[in-house]
Amino acid sequence: MIQWYPGHMAKALREVGEKIKLVDVVVIVLDARVPMSSLNPEIVKLVNNKRVLIVLNKKDKADPNQSAFWKKHYEDKNYQAIVINSKDNKDIKKLLSSIKDLMAEKRKKDALKGLKPRPIKTMIIGIPNAGKSTIINGLVNKKVASIGDKPGVTKSQQWIRINQDLELLDTPGILWPKFENQEIASNLAVTGAIKDEIVDVYELVKYALNFYKLYYPQELVNRYNVKEDNDIEEIIEVIARSNHLYNVDKTIDFDRVALLVLNDIRSGRLGKITLDRYSNE
Repeated sequence: MIQWYPGHMAKALREVGEKIKLVDVVVIVLDARVPMSSLNPEIVKLVNNKRVLIVLNKKDKADPNQSAFWKKHYEDKNYQAIVINSKDNKDIKKLLSSIKDLMAEKRKKDALKGLKPRPIKTMIIGIPNAGKSTIINGLVNKKVASIGDKPGVTKSQQWIRINQDLELLDTPGILWPKFENQEIASNLAVTGAIKDEIVDVYELVKYALNFYKLYYPQELVNRYNVKEDNDIEEIIEVIARSNHLYNVDKTIDFDRVALLVLNDIRSGRLGKITLDRYSNE
């Protein structure tokens, strides 16, 4: 069973609850490859009565058809939603514009009252490794937030002045205390939101390969030169053989095979995929 909720996350969640009343807009950053699994239910409880922007990030690694379905899913729930690649300047400008749109009506009312416009206070929040820091650095146009491919890089909250119109509160990636649904936990682990050190990476990769066989078999064929009718064990054998991933006793090094496949998935080398399948597809 996969569970990961280090102490700094519990502290961060408490601090979010305290500071959320100070902000005008909450930007929830989701990983577009896991657009349901990456929505923290504890955060949803906290953002009641706030202007919320759902950002489906990493569109460059996600199935575009599924991203379109999930964007509409969140819009149908009365959220404003956008799909972006946080490394694309055009998408960062789209994000900035969306934040301003959420505040346009209030700013208009304030102007009628003779109030001077003040910076929009925005909280940016999401699970580990969703791309929050990359978004912030893109907005500021320089590195002000720590970035890493491993979860848990940002450990504290900090206010960042973007420009005269916008201030951002960066927060650490926050999971929730217990995963009731282990499929959600597995999806988060596959995409890198949960540390590899606490999961059985070989079992995780078997889960991922089964998913690929069901929804994206051609990606396995293209990347690993396997056959569509190969079973999981045969696929692992082919990967081990072509990459020389053996132990000293010439048995397959299953952990190295697993890490190779996980790296291929997370980098996008194994195609654009979405692990959360929209049910009305």
